[in-house]
Amino acid sequence: MILVQLPEDPKKIDAVLPRSRPVTVEDLPLVTRVTDAIDAAHDTAHRLRQAGARVVIVEEPVDRDGSAFCTDHPAQLAARQCERCIAAICAGCMVNARGEPRCVRCQTEIVSQNTRTRRRQLFLLLIFSAFLYKVWDHFRLDAERMESSAPITIGVIQFAPKADTSANIIRDLNYGSNEPGQGRTLRDLAPWLNAEFSRYSGNPDERFRVDIRGPFAVDVNAPTLAEAGDSWFTRMVRAVQYPRYFQQLAADHGVDADRYTVKVYVIYGGSEYDMASHSRGSETGRVAVVYVSLDELNPGYPLATIAHEIGHTLGADDNYDPETSRAIHPEGFVEPFSKPLFPQSFAELMAVDIPISRTGEMEVSTLDQIRVGHSSAAGMGWISSEQAELFYTPAEVGPEDRLTGEESKPERTDGDSG
Repeated sequence: MILVQLPEDPKKIDAVLPRSRPVTVEDLPLVTRVTDAIDAAHDTAHRLRQAGARVVIVEEPVDRDGSAFCTDHPAQLAARQCERCIAAICAGCMVNARGEPRCVRCQTEIVSQNTRTRRRQLFLLLIFSAFLYKVWDHFRLDAERMESSAPITIGVIQFAPKADTSANIIRDLNYGSNEPGQGRTLRDLAPWLNAEFSRYSGNPDERFRVDIRGPFAVDVNAPTLAEAGDSWFTRMVRAVQYPRYFQQLAADHGVDADRYTVKVYVIYGGSEYDMASHSRGSETGRVAVVYVSLDELNPGYPLATIAHEIGHTLGADDNYDPETSRAIHPEGFVEPFSKPLFPQSFAELMAVDIPISRTGEMEVSTLDQIRVGHSSAAGMGWISSEQAELFYTPAEVGPEDRLTGEESKPERTDGDSG
């Protein structure tokens, strides 16, 4: 068993793995136990995960006639076989696949499939958005409410399977640390939104209020947005039924979703690699549905997804490439003209992850690692589109350069500056 990530409080693992000295980040990855009892290994791994650590259990190669070395990392001994193509894989492959026994190629295919699924569902979302309001007066009233100085109320309504209402991720998002401002619980959404709004508007008043309801114990069985063979009319009908299902589910538990400017339904369940890829948000109707895996260990990830979908309900567009899922430059970068360009200090709200290299991004672990970029601020009406355009087209030579004569020097080329 290999320890690959420490909990937020490393001391929590002392009771599970007593050692002569504390484990530090520099020690990772660390082999913590070697045993031929697989049940004992899983038991220790379970207790470590409850303490907030991340571990990987590796086994001897299943096929002794196959290669003992990893197919993708020939310098590493194989730990298992890929569950899809039976290629020899190492512990590093499993870490990259979030603990699943998959090789690099199969994991890439799964991620790509999730991206394609998201694109298809986004297309259906456009159809479903067109039917959320039946009367144009609804659009007018909604616009007046957004343009007024009245607070924007966001209802976060949670549903969890009856057998899993006490899951760690639910507990972390709803309670977490008692200290405010950690950016890791649902309570931190309103302060974060208000801080970002004030950063652009200069208005210190609370523009956003978040009401957290639930989690309610219910086994969600939402209608599908589409099925194979559906006609265009059937797809449209499904698109109308989808948000109505969640609205009725809220009403069944005593919550009138219509009282909120923005409705966010958070659905816990499943253990799919990336449940967040099924999440959707629409400006029309101000409705978002966010899916959170019960196996999620990082509360910052579903928080980022919730904030991202709220951005959609307020009018912001995605700032990532649907083919690669990487941030688009410059709109998807908070500091698009920093030198060097990588690594970025923050993730942009509508791009989600932090760009750290030309091809690499890092998952956020707290709302404090996310900022609303100028493009997203313009989409949500916080600034004008002209202001956003000015930000993305800076002067080639600034006043300081003119004073120091820097414009006469040859331009420096940063190999990783983009």
